[in-house]
Amino acid sequence: MTIRTSHRRRAAALAAALASAALLLAGCATSGAAAPTSSSAAGGVYRIPITDPGGDIDPLTAADYNAMLLTGLASEGLISLDAKGDLVPRLATSWKPSADGLTWTVALRKGADFNDGTPVTAKDVVATFDAITAKDSKSPGKSSFDGILSSVAVGTDDESVVFTLARPFSDFPRLLTGANTAILPAGYTPGGWLKHPVGAGQFVLDKFTPGQGATFSKNPKYWDAKDIKLSGVELKVYADTQAELLAFQAGEIDRIDQSSEVAAAVKASDYNEVSSGYNKFDGIFLNVTAAPFDDPKVRQAVAWAIDRPGLVKNVYGGNAVVANDTTYFPDYPLQPQGLDQRQKDTAKVAELLGGKTVSFDITTDNKLYGEVLQQQLNAVKGFKVGLKVLTSEQYYADGADSPWLSAPLTITNWAVRAPSQYISLIFTSGAAWNASHYSNPELEATSAAYDKATDKTERQKLVNEIAATQWKDLAVIVPTFAKAKVLQNKRVHGQFPGALDFYTGYSFKGITITG
Repeated sequence: MTIRTSHRRRAAALAAALASAALLLAGCATSGAAAPTSSSAAGGVYRIPITDPGGDIDPLTAADYNAMLLTGLASEGLISLDAKGDLVPRLATSWKPSADGLTWTVALRKGADFNDGTPVTAKDVVATFDAITAKDSKSPGKSSFDGILSSVAVGTDDESVVFTLARPFSDFPRLLTGANTAILPAGYTPGGWLKHPVGAGQFVLDKFTPGQGATFSKNPKYWDAKDIKLSGVELKVYADTQAELLAFQAGEIDRIDQSSEVAAAVKASDYNEVSSGYNKFDGIFLNVTAAPFDDPKVRQAVAWAIDRPGLVKNVYGGNAVVANDTTYFPDYPLQPQGLDQRQKDTAKVAELLGGKTVSFDITTDNKLYGEVLQQQLNAVKGFKVGLKVLTSEQYYADGADSPWLSAPLTITNWAVRAPSQYISLIFTSGAAWNASHYSNPELEATSAAYDKATDKTERQKLVNEIAATQWKDLAVIVPTFAKAKVLQNKRVHGQFPGALDFYTGYSFKGITITG
Protein backbone atom coordinates (compact mmCIF):
# COMPACT_ATOMS: atom_id res chain seq x y z
CA MET A 1 0.00 0.00 0.00
CA THR A 2 1.59 3.29 -1.04
CA ILE A 3 -0.64 5.24 1.25
CA ARG A 4 1.78 6.93 3.54
CA THR A 5 4.58 9.39 3.10
CA SER A 6 7.94 8.49 1.62
CA HIS A 7 9.65 10.16 4.57
CA ARG A 8 12.85 8.38 5.54
CA ARG A 9 11.69 7.68 9.09
CA ARG A 10 8.41 6.07 8.04
CA ALA A 11 7.55 3.03 5.97
CA ALA A 12 5.62 3.94 2.85
CA ALA A 13 3.58 0.81 3.43
CA LEU A 14 3.51 -2.36 5.45
CA ALA A 15 6.90 -4.02 5.57
CA ALA A 16 7.21 -7.69 4.72
CA ALA A 17 8.25 -10.10 7.45
CA LEU A 18 11.74 -9.33 8.67
CA ALA A 19 12.73 -12.96 8.58
CA SER A 20 11.96 -13.12 4.89
CA ALA A 21 13.92 -9.90 4.37
CA ALA A 22 16.92 -11.37 6.13
CA LEU A 23 16.88 -14.35 3.80
CA LEU A 24 16.54 -12.09 0.79
CA LEU A 25 19.46 -9.93 1.85
CA ALA A 26 21.81 -12.82 2.57
CA GLY A 27 24.89 -12.75 0.41
CA CYS A 28 24.61 -8.94 0.29
CA ALA A 29 27.25 -7.96 -2.29
CA THR A 30 25.89 -7.30 -5.77
CA SER A 31 27.24 -5.91 -8.97
CA GLY A 32 25.51 -3.82 -11.60
CA ALA A 33 25.71 -4.73 -15.25
CA ALA A 34 27.43 -1.48 -16.23
CA ALA A 35 31.07 -0.84 -15.36
CA PRO A 36 31.34 1.57 -12.43
CA THR A 37 33.03 4.90 -12.87
CA SER A 38 35.59 6.19 -10.40
CA SER A 39 34.17 7.93 -7.33
CA SER A 40 36.98 10.47 -7.58
CA ALA A 41 35.79 11.72 -10.97
CA ALA A 42 34.43 15.25 -11.35
CA GLY A 43 31.14 15.63 -9.52
CA GLY A 44 31.93 13.54 -6.46
CA VAL A 45 29.77 11.18 -4.42
CA TYR A 46 26.57 12.30 -2.67
CA ARG A 47 26.06 10.57 0.71
CA ILE A 48 22.57 9.93 2.13
CA PRO A 49 21.65 8.45 5.53
CA ILE A 50 19.09 5.64 5.68
CA THR A 51 17.85 3.02 8.10
CA ASP A 52 18.17 -0.65 7.20
CA PRO A 53 15.54 -1.38 4.53
CA GLY A 54 12.55 -3.40 5.64
CA GLY A 55 10.65 -5.75 3.36
CA ASP A 56 11.33 -6.37 -0.31
CA ILE A 57 14.19 -4.63 -2.09
CA ASP A 58 12.59 -4.77 -5.49
CA PRO A 59 11.34 -1.95 -7.76
CA LEU A 60 7.93 -3.58 -8.16
CA THR A 61 7.21 -4.49 -4.56
CA ALA A 62 9.31 -2.18 -2.36
CA ALA A 63 7.16 -0.52 0.30
CA ASP A 64 9.68 0.80 2.81
CA TYR A 65 11.13 4.20 1.85
CA ASN A 66 14.73 3.03 2.28
CA ALA A 67 14.14 0.10 -0.07
CA MET A 68 12.46 2.45 -2.56
CA LEU A 69 15.48 4.74 -2.48
CA LEU A 70 17.84 1.84 -2.98
CA THR A 71 15.97 0.58 -6.04
CA GLY A 72 14.97 4.01 -7.32
CA LEU A 73 18.48 5.30 -7.81
CA ALA A 74 19.04 2.62 -10.44
CA SER A 75 15.57 2.85 -12.00
CA GLU A 76 13.66 5.23 -14.27
CA GLY A 77 9.96 5.86 -14.78
CA LEU A 78 8.03 7.33 -17.67
CA ILE A 79 7.37 10.71 -16.05
CA SER A 80 8.43 12.52 -12.88
CA LEU A 81 7.43 15.76 -11.16
CA ASP A 82 9.63 18.76 -10.56
CA ALA A 83 9.75 20.61 -7.25
CA LYS A 84 6.78 22.76 -8.32
CA GLY A 85 4.65 19.73 -9.17
CA ASP A 86 4.91 20.05 -12.96
CA LEU A 87 5.25 16.93 -15.13
CA VAL A 88 8.75 16.15 -16.45
CA PRO A 89 9.44 13.74 -19.37
CA ARG A 90 11.73 10.83 -18.49
CA LEU A 91 11.44 7.56 -20.45
CA ALA A 92 8.33 9.11 -21.99
CA THR A 93 8.64 12.21 -24.15
CA SER A 94 4.95 13.08 -24.57
CA TRP A 95 1.46 11.93 -23.55
CA LYS A 96 -1.89 12.71 -25.10
CA PRO A 97 -5.50 11.71 -24.29
CA SER A 98 -8.14 10.66 -26.79
CA ALA A 99 -11.15 12.91 -27.37
CA ASP A 100 -13.29 10.84 -24.99
CA GLY A 101 -10.55 10.71 -22.35
CA LEU A 102 -10.58 6.90 -22.24
CA THR A 103 -7.13 6.31 -23.73
CA TRP A 104 -3.75 7.96 -23.24
CA THR A 105 -1.00 7.47 -25.83
CA VAL A 106 2.50 7.81 -24.38
CA ALA A 107 5.44 8.27 -26.75
CA LEU A 108 8.69 6.64 -25.59
CA ARG A 109 12.15 8.12 -25.65
CA LYS A 110 14.34 6.83 -28.47
CA GLY A 111 17.78 5.59 -27.51
CA ALA A 112 17.03 4.84 -23.85
CA ASP A 113 18.71 1.67 -22.56
CA PHE A 114 18.73 -0.42 -19.42
CA ASN A 115 22.07 -0.52 -17.61
CA ASP A 116 22.81 -3.93 -19.14
CA GLY A 117 22.77 -2.34 -22.60
CA THR A 118 19.39 -3.64 -23.81
CA PRO A 119 17.00 -1.01 -25.19
CA VAL A 120 13.88 0.10 -23.32
CA THR A 121 10.92 -0.87 -25.52
CA ALA A 122 7.15 -0.55 -25.52
CA LYS A 123 6.93 -4.25 -24.61
CA ASP A 124 8.91 -3.54 -21.43
CA VAL A 125 6.49 -0.77 -20.46
CA VAL A 126 3.46 -2.98 -21.09
CA ALA A 127 4.99 -5.86 -19.09
CA THR A 128 5.80 -3.53 -16.19
CA PHE A 129 2.28 -2.15 -15.88
CA ASP A 130 0.73 -5.58 -16.38
CA ALA A 131 2.81 -6.74 -13.41
CA ILE A 132 1.82 -3.74 -11.29
CA THR A 133 -1.90 -4.10 -11.95
CA ALA A 134 -2.21 -7.91 -12.04
CA LYS A 135 -4.93 -9.39 -9.84
CA ASP A 136 -2.33 -11.15 -7.70
CA SER A 137 0.11 -8.21 -7.74
CA LYS A 138 1.93 -7.45 -4.51
CA SER A 139 3.03 -4.04 -5.76
CA PRO A 140 2.06 -1.10 -3.55
CA GLY A 141 1.67 0.83 -6.79
CA LYS A 142 -1.39 -1.24 -7.73
CA SER A 143 -3.71 0.90 -5.59
CA SER A 144 -3.05 3.95 -7.76
CA PHE A 145 -4.51 2.25 -10.83
CA ASP A 146 -7.38 0.23 -9.33
CA GLY A 147 -10.66 1.32 -10.91
CA ILE A 148 -8.83 3.58 -13.36
CA LEU A 149 -6.55 1.57 -15.66
CA SER A 150 -8.15 -1.21 -17.72
CA SER A 151 -5.31 -2.32 -19.99
CA VAL A 152 -1.97 -1.41 -21.53
CA ALA A 153 -0.86 -2.21 -25.08
CA VAL A 154 1.97 -1.50 -27.50
CA GLY A 155 1.10 1.35 -29.85
CA THR A 156 0.81 0.96 -33.60
CA ASP A 157 4.35 2.24 -34.19
CA ASP A 158 6.06 0.11 -31.50
CA GLU A 159 7.48 3.34 -30.08
CA SER A 160 4.46 4.25 -28.01
CA VAL A 161 2.20 2.69 -25.41
CA VAL A 162 -1.58 3.01 -25.18
CA PHE A 163 -3.18 3.08 -21.72
CA THR A 164 -6.90 2.30 -21.83
CA LEU A 165 -8.88 3.58 -18.86
CA ALA A 166 -12.03 2.33 -17.16
CA ARG A 167 -13.22 5.93 -16.91
CA PRO A 168 -11.92 9.33 -17.98
CA PHE A 169 -9.16 10.54 -15.69
CA SER A 170 -7.64 13.85 -16.75
CA ASP A 171 -4.87 13.61 -14.15
CA PHE A 172 -3.73 10.18 -15.41
CA PRO A 173 -0.14 11.26 -16.26
CA ARG A 174 0.38 12.07 -12.57
CA LEU A 175 -0.23 8.40 -11.76
CA LEU A 176 2.77 7.50 -13.92
CA THR A 177 5.04 9.43 -11.53
CA GLY A 178 4.22 7.26 -8.52
CA ALA A 179 6.20 4.72 -6.54
CA ASN A 180 6.81 1.27 -8.06
CA THR A 181 6.28 2.51 -11.64
CA ALA A 182 9.90 2.29 -12.78
CA ILE A 183 10.17 0.40 -16.07
CA LEU A 184 11.68 -3.10 -15.93
CA PRO A 185 12.52 -5.51 -18.75
CA ALA A 186 9.75 -7.76 -20.06
CA GLY A 187 10.10 -11.14 -18.39
CA TYR A 188 11.45 -9.66 -15.17
CA THR A 189 10.73 -11.90 -12.16
CA PRO A 190 10.09 -10.07 -8.86
CA GLY A 191 12.42 -11.05 -6.04
CA GLY A 192 15.68 -11.29 -7.94
CA TRP A 193 16.60 -7.65 -8.31
CA LEU A 194 19.50 -7.61 -5.84
CA LYS A 195 21.23 -10.38 -7.79
CA HIS A 196 20.79 -8.52 -11.07
CA PRO A 197 19.90 -4.85 -10.33
CA VAL A 198 18.71 -3.96 -13.79
CA GLY A 199 17.22 -0.54 -14.44
CA ALA A 200 17.32 2.48 -16.74
CA GLY A 201 18.19 4.98 -14.01
CA GLN A 202 20.99 7.46 -13.43
CA PHE A 203 23.11 5.12 -11.31
CA VAL A 204 24.17 1.49 -11.11
CA LEU A 205 24.09 -0.46 -7.84
CA ASP A 206 27.63 -1.69 -7.19
CA LYS A 207 27.27 -3.16 -3.71
CA PHE A 208 24.69 -3.51 -0.95
CA THR A 209 25.53 -4.72 2.55
CA PRO A 210 22.72 -5.00 5.15
CA GLY A 211 23.46 -2.93 8.21
CA GLN A 212 26.04 -0.84 6.36
CA GLY A 213 24.56 0.57 3.17
CA ALA A 214 24.98 0.68 -0.59
CA THR A 215 27.25 2.24 -3.18
CA PHE A 216 26.21 3.38 -6.64
CA SER A 217 28.23 4.61 -9.60
CA LYS A 218 27.07 6.79 -12.44
CA ASN A 219 25.32 4.86 -15.21
CA PRO A 220 27.18 5.67 -18.47
CA LYS A 221 24.28 4.19 -20.44
CA TYR A 222 21.70 6.58 -18.95
CA TRP A 223 19.89 8.49 -21.72
CA ASP A 224 20.87 11.86 -20.20
CA ALA A 225 24.25 10.84 -18.76
CA LYS A 226 25.92 14.09 -19.88
CA ASP A 227 23.81 16.08 -17.40
CA ILE A 228 24.49 13.78 -14.43
CA LYS A 229 27.61 15.29 -12.89
CA LEU A 230 27.96 13.08 -9.81
CA SER A 231 30.25 10.09 -10.07
CA GLY A 232 28.13 8.18 -7.58
CA VAL A 233 25.79 8.04 -4.59
CA GLU A 234 26.34 6.32 -1.26
CA LEU A 235 23.62 5.23 1.15
CA LYS A 236 24.81 4.83 4.76
CA VAL A 237 22.81 2.94 7.40
CA TYR A 238 22.39 4.45 10.87
CA ALA A 239 20.56 2.81 13.74
CA ASP A 240 18.92 5.95 15.12
CA THR A 241 18.64 9.71 14.79
CA GLN A 242 21.44 10.38 17.27
CA ALA A 243 23.92 8.26 15.32
CA GLU A 244 22.86 9.99 12.14
CA LEU A 245 23.26 13.42 13.74
CA LEU A 246 26.79 12.62 14.90
CA ALA A 247 27.66 11.40 11.40
CA PHE A 248 26.29 14.62 9.90
CA GLN A 249 28.31 16.76 12.30
CA ALA A 250 31.42 14.73 11.45
CA GLY A 251 30.90 15.31 7.71
CA GLU A 252 30.26 11.63 6.93
CA ILE A 253 26.92 12.33 5.23
CA ASP A 254 25.70 15.24 3.14
CA ARG A 255 22.15 15.75 4.42
CA ILE A 256 19.91 15.32 7.43
CA ASP A 257 16.21 15.90 7.91
CA GLN A 258 15.49 19.20 9.62
CA SER A 259 14.00 18.66 13.09
CA SER A 260 13.94 20.32 16.50
CA GLU A 261 16.58 17.85 17.69
CA VAL A 262 18.86 18.69 14.78
CA ALA A 263 18.24 22.42 15.18
CA ALA A 264 19.28 22.25 18.84
CA ALA A 265 22.51 20.39 18.05
CA VAL A 266 23.95 22.13 15.00
CA LYS A 267 24.58 25.67 13.83
CA ALA A 268 22.29 26.05 10.82
CA SER A 269 24.50 28.71 9.23
CA ASP A 270 27.24 26.08 8.84
CA TYR A 271 25.00 24.26 6.34
CA ASN A 272 22.54 25.00 3.56
CA GLU A 273 18.86 24.73 4.44
CA VAL A 274 17.01 23.18 1.51
CA SER A 275 13.26 22.78 1.12
CA SER A 276 11.11 21.64 -1.77
CA GLY A 277 7.37 21.28 -1.84
CA TYR A 278 4.89 19.48 0.39
CA ASN A 279 5.17 15.73 0.86
CA LYS A 280 2.35 14.57 3.16
CA PHE A 281 -0.53 15.28 5.47
CA ASP A 282 -1.22 13.53 8.75
CA GLY A 283 -4.96 12.91 8.65
CA ILE A 284 -7.04 12.56 11.80
CA PHE A 285 -9.57 9.89 10.82
CA LEU A 286 -12.89 9.79 12.69
CA ASN A 287 -15.09 6.68 12.52
CA VAL A 288 -18.41 8.29 11.58
CA THR A 289 -20.35 5.08 12.25
CA ALA A 290 -19.36 4.73 15.92
CA ALA A 291 -19.82 6.88 19.02
CA PRO A 292 -18.86 9.57 19.70
CA PHE A 293 -17.99 10.45 16.10
CA ASP A 294 -21.32 9.40 14.65
CA ASP A 295 -22.40 12.84 15.91
CA PRO A 296 -21.29 15.51 13.39
CA LYS A 297 -21.15 18.11 16.17
CA VAL A 298 -18.50 16.08 18.01
CA ARG A 299 -16.40 15.84 14.84
CA GLN A 300 -16.71 19.58 14.35
CA ALA A 301 -15.82 20.21 18.00
CA VAL A 302 -12.59 18.25 17.62
CA ALA A 303 -11.68 20.25 14.51
CA TRP A 304 -12.30 23.58 16.25
CA ALA A 305 -10.35 22.51 19.36
CA ILE A 306 -7.07 21.85 17.53
CA ASP A 307 -4.24 24.37 17.80
CA ARG A 308 -2.96 24.04 14.25
CA PRO A 309 0.00 26.44 14.56
CA GLY A 310 0.93 24.45 17.68
CA LEU A 311 1.08 21.26 15.60
CA VAL A 312 3.26 23.02 13.02
CA LYS A 313 5.67 24.10 15.76
CA ASN A 314 5.69 21.09 18.10
CA VAL A 315 5.22 18.16 15.70
CA TYR A 316 6.95 19.37 12.52
CA GLY A 317 9.50 21.82 13.92
CA GLY A 318 8.06 24.50 11.63
CA ASN A 319 8.32 22.35 8.48
CA ALA A 320 4.59 22.48 7.74
CA VAL A 321 1.75 24.92 7.08
CA VAL A 322 -1.74 25.16 8.54
CA ALA A 323 -4.40 23.30 6.53
CA ASN A 324 -8.17 23.59 6.46
CA ASP A 325 -9.57 20.04 6.53
CA THR A 326 -9.43 19.38 2.80
CA THR A 327 -7.00 17.15 0.92
CA TYR A 328 -5.83 19.88 -1.49
CA PHE A 329 -2.10 20.40 -1.04
CA PRO A 330 -0.96 24.05 -1.24
CA ASP A 331 0.99 23.43 -4.45
CA TYR A 332 -1.90 21.83 -6.35
CA PRO A 333 -2.74 23.99 -9.41
CA LEU A 334 -6.34 24.45 -8.23
CA GLN A 335 -7.14 25.53 -4.66
CA PRO A 336 -10.50 25.47 -2.84
CA GLN A 337 -12.24 28.82 -2.59
CA GLY A 338 -14.82 30.22 -0.19
CA LEU A 339 -14.08 28.23 2.99
CA ASP A 340 -13.56 29.76 6.42
CA GLN A 341 -10.19 28.81 7.88
CA ARG A 342 -10.66 26.67 10.98
CA GLN A 343 -8.66 27.64 14.04
CA LYS A 344 -8.83 26.97 17.78
CA ASP A 345 -12.14 28.35 19.08
CA THR A 346 -13.11 27.16 22.58
CA ALA A 347 -16.40 29.05 22.52
CA LYS A 348 -17.48 27.22 19.38
CA VAL A 349 -16.39 23.90 20.92
CA ALA A 350 -18.53 24.60 24.00
CA GLU A 351 -21.50 25.45 21.79
CA LEU A 352 -21.13 22.27 19.74
CA LEU A 353 -20.74 19.97 22.76
CA GLY A 354 -23.59 21.60 24.66
CA GLY A 355 -22.02 21.09 28.06
CA LYS A 356 -21.29 17.37 27.70
CA THR A 357 -17.90 15.67 27.95
CA VAL A 358 -16.86 13.17 25.29
CA SER A 359 -14.30 10.45 25.91
CA PHE A 360 -12.23 8.59 23.32
CA ASP A 361 -8.72 7.31 22.60
CA ILE A 362 -6.28 8.45 19.93
CA THR A 363 -4.72 5.40 18.23
CA THR A 364 -1.59 5.89 16.13
CA ASP A 365 1.99 4.81 15.48
CA ASN A 366 3.10 8.47 15.55
CA LYS A 367 3.94 8.97 19.24
CA LEU A 368 4.87 12.65 19.06
CA TYR A 369 1.80 13.65 17.08
CA GLY A 370 -0.44 11.59 19.35
CA GLU A 371 0.97 13.16 22.51
CA VAL A 372 0.70 16.73 21.20
CA LEU A 373 -2.87 16.23 19.96
CA GLN A 374 -3.90 14.55 23.22
CA GLN A 375 -2.52 17.48 25.23
CA GLN A 376 -4.26 20.01 23.00
CA LEU A 377 -7.66 18.33 23.26
CA ASN A 378 -7.48 17.67 27.00
CA ALA A 379 -6.71 21.35 27.52
CA VAL A 380 -10.17 22.20 26.11
CA LYS A 381 -13.22 21.71 28.33
CA GLY A 382 -15.45 18.90 27.11
CA PHE A 383 -12.79 16.35 26.11
CA LYS A 384 -11.33 13.39 27.98
CA VAL A 385 -8.81 11.84 25.61
CA GLY A 386 -6.56 8.81 26.05
CA LEU A 387 -3.67 7.69 23.83
CA LYS A 388 -2.72 4.28 22.41
CA VAL A 389 0.68 4.31 20.69
CA LEU A 390 1.38 1.20 18.62
CA THR A 391 4.34 0.05 16.58
CA SER A 392 3.89 0.40 12.83
CA GLU A 393 3.57 -3.38 12.56
CA GLN A 394 0.74 -3.36 15.12
CA TYR A 395 -0.97 -0.29 13.71
CA TYR A 396 -1.02 -1.51 10.11
CA ALA A 397 -1.56 -5.20 10.91
CA ASP A 398 -3.42 -7.21 8.28
CA GLY A 399 -7.13 -7.89 8.64
CA ALA A 400 -10.44 -6.05 8.79
CA ASP A 401 -9.88 -5.16 12.45
CA SER A 402 -6.48 -3.56 11.78
CA PRO A 403 -6.23 -0.64 14.25
CA TRP A 404 -5.67 2.02 11.60
CA LEU A 405 -8.92 1.00 9.92
CA SER A 406 -11.11 0.19 12.92
CA ALA A 407 -10.20 2.38 15.91
CA PRO A 408 -12.54 5.37 16.57
CA LEU A 409 -9.85 8.03 16.03
CA THR A 410 -6.57 7.39 14.23
CA ILE A 411 -3.70 9.47 12.86
CA THR A 412 -2.32 8.22 9.54
CA ASN A 413 -0.03 9.98 7.10
CA TRP A 414 -0.75 10.11 3.38
CA ALA A 415 1.73 11.02 0.67
CA VAL A 416 0.97 13.30 -2.27
CA ARG A 417 -1.40 11.79 -4.83
CA ALA A 418 -3.61 13.02 -7.66
CA PRO A 419 -6.43 15.01 -5.97
CA SER A 420 -9.33 12.67 -6.68
CA GLN A 421 -7.43 9.59 -5.49
CA TYR A 422 -8.12 10.60 -1.93
CA ILE A 423 -11.84 10.37 -2.70
CA SER A 424 -11.60 6.89 -4.19
CA LEU A 425 -9.29 5.58 -1.47
CA ILE A 426 -10.55 7.15 1.77
CA PHE A 427 -13.91 8.84 1.14
CA THR A 428 -15.72 6.11 -0.79
CA SER A 429 -18.04 3.40 0.50
CA GLY A 430 -16.30 0.03 0.25
CA ALA A 431 -12.83 1.52 -0.25
CA ALA A 432 -10.23 -0.71 1.39
CA TRP A 433 -8.60 2.20 3.23
CA ASN A 434 -11.74 4.07 4.33
CA ALA A 435 -10.76 4.34 8.00
CA SER A 436 -13.64 6.76 8.65
CA HIS A 437 -16.27 4.31 7.32
CA TYR A 438 -17.71 7.30 5.49
CA SER A 439 -19.62 7.44 2.24
CA ASN A 440 -21.32 10.15 0.22
CA PRO A 441 -22.62 9.27 -3.27
CA GLU A 442 -22.87 12.97 -4.16
CA LEU A 443 -19.19 13.50 -3.33
CA GLU A 444 -18.24 10.47 -5.42
CA ALA A 445 -20.25 11.79 -8.37
CA THR A 446 -18.66 15.24 -8.09
CA SER A 447 -15.20 13.67 -7.98
CA ALA A 448 -15.97 11.57 -11.07
CA ALA A 449 -17.07 14.74 -12.87
CA TYR A 450 -13.78 16.39 -11.87
CA ASP A 451 -11.80 13.46 -13.28
CA LYS A 452 -13.65 13.79 -16.57
CA ALA A 453 -13.51 17.57 -16.87
CA THR A 454 -10.75 19.33 -18.79
CA ASP A 455 -11.99 22.92 -18.67
CA LYS A 456 -10.17 24.83 -15.91
CA THR A 457 -13.23 26.85 -14.86
CA GLU A 458 -15.37 23.74 -14.56
CA ARG A 459 -12.65 21.92 -12.63
CA GLN A 460 -12.33 24.86 -10.21
CA LYS A 461 -16.08 24.76 -9.55
CA LEU A 462 -15.90 21.03 -8.81
CA VAL A 463 -12.86 21.47 -6.55
CA ASN A 464 -14.84 24.01 -4.53
CA GLU A 465 -17.75 21.58 -4.16
CA ILE A 466 -15.52 18.65 -3.16
CA ALA A 467 -13.61 20.72 -0.62
CA ALA A 468 -16.81 22.15 0.87
CA THR A 469 -18.15 18.62 1.44
CA GLN A 470 -14.88 17.48 3.05
CA TRP A 471 -14.87 20.57 5.28
CA LYS A 472 -18.51 20.15 6.35
CA ASP A 473 -18.71 16.37 6.83
CA LEU A 474 -15.30 16.05 8.54
CA ALA A 475 -14.71 12.36 8.03
CA VAL A 476 -11.03 13.32 8.07
CA ILE A 477 -9.51 16.34 9.79
CA VAL A 478 -6.48 17.69 7.89
CA PRO A 479 -4.81 20.24 10.20
CA THR A 480 -1.47 20.65 8.39
CA PHE A 481 0.53 19.93 5.25
CA ALA A 482 4.15 18.89 5.88
CA LYS A 483 7.17 20.03 3.89
CA ALA A 484 10.33 18.20 2.93
CA LYS A 485 13.24 20.10 4.49
CA VAL A 486 16.88 19.18 5.09
CA LEU A 487 20.17 20.66 6.18
CA GLN A 488 22.83 19.95 3.55
CA ASN A 489 26.61 20.03 3.54
CA LYS A 490 27.93 23.13 1.78
CA ARG A 491 30.13 20.95 -0.43
CA VAL A 492 26.95 20.12 -2.37
CA HIS A 493 26.07 22.50 -5.19
CA GLY A 494 23.02 22.79 -7.40
CA GLN A 495 19.30 22.40 -6.76
CA PHE A 496 17.49 19.09 -6.86
CA PRO A 497 15.00 19.06 -9.75
CA GLY A 498 12.35 17.23 -7.73
CA ALA A 499 11.28 16.66 -4.15
CA LEU A 500 14.01 16.18 -1.56
CA ASP A 501 12.71 12.77 -0.51
CA PHE A 502 12.39 11.66 -4.14
CA TYR A 503 8.71 10.67 -3.95
CA THR A 504 8.20 12.31 -7.36
CA GLY A 505 11.14 10.56 -9.02
CA TYR A 506 14.88 10.15 -8.56
CA SER A 507 16.97 12.83 -10.22
CA PHE A 508 20.41 14.28 -9.48
CA LYS A 509 20.58 16.33 -12.65
CA GLY A 510 22.89 19.33 -12.11
CA ILE A 511 24.06 18.31 -8.62
CA THR A 512 27.83 18.48 -8.03
CA ILE A 513 30.23 18.00 -5.11
CA THR A 514 33.36 19.98 -4.27
CA GLY A 515 35.96 19.23 -1.61
